[in-house]
Amino acid sequence: MASLDPSAHNSPAVSTPNNFHAAPSGTSQEPLYDPSLPTPSHAERARTLAESRKSGALSTLAVDPAGHPYGSLVTTALVEGSPVFLISALAEHTRNLRQDARASLLLAEATDESPLALGRVTLLGRCEPALDASSGVRDAYLEAHPDARYYVDYGDFSFFRLTVESLRYIGGFGRMSWVSAEDWYAAKPDPIAPFASGILEHMNADHKGAMDEYCRAFSKARDFDDVVMTGVDRYGFEVSVRTSEGTRPVRFAFSSPVDSPAAVRKEMVDLVKRARALLGG
Repeated sequence: MASLDPSAHNSPAVSTPNNFHAAPSGTSQEPLYDPSLPTPSHAERARTLAESRKSGALSTLAVDPAGHPYGSLVTTALVEGSPVFLISALAEHTRNLRQDARASLLLAEATDESPLALGRVTLLGRCEPALDASSGVRDAYLEAHPDARYYVDYGDFSFFRLTVESLRYIGGFGRMSWVSAEDWYAAKPDPIAPFASGILEHMNADHKGAMDEYCRAFSKARDFDDVVMTGVDRYGFEVSVRTSEGTRPVRFAFSSPVDSPAAVRKEMVDLVKRARALLGG
């Protein structure tokens, strides 16, 4: 992302977003920002997370008489919201699915540091052969897993699809809910997610001053000595400020949803201009 110097840019019109979900508070402290600001719904967060994962834990019901849950590592791709798998007839989970199609798939952000603070989603439904594998399933899977082209046509491999009936989303401590299948399939992954890490790195390295101005102009944050951008999405972005009471989150909304890094930059430039006008310089 280039410089945020607003001198050569026009300010986009400010609109009032609607039909968005408010961020969960998760704290007894008074928020430093307006909690009604637009933020991704749990369905959108879950779809965004799932789109970024290429493997997960598939749980099936074992063929053994007790029907124990059986977990296995699988590679996956999403096709119009439904996870698809290329699995061998020799695999234990395939035997299980042919007896009972009920299954769940756990997809999680991956790191060894504080894993319970990260996002994960468990998709529940019926996992059955994808009989229409020629219409999108094969291409989507091979795009996500190009090495599978070496065995995709083996006779003992076939595609299965999990039709999501419900899901549990956990976005870390204090952010969790059940999400309906209707909301899951209607949600779209966040278009900014693939670029988020680069945007955060750039802002934290080069634009601490702008983030300080955002906080002082548009939030209740005053007594802080550091600010770090922690997240960005189509609706806005979040920072963490270090105060005498510890680190506190602050969220800012874009004037309207964005779909590209260039649009993020334009929104942030406009925010700098408005912040400086309010702060008097």
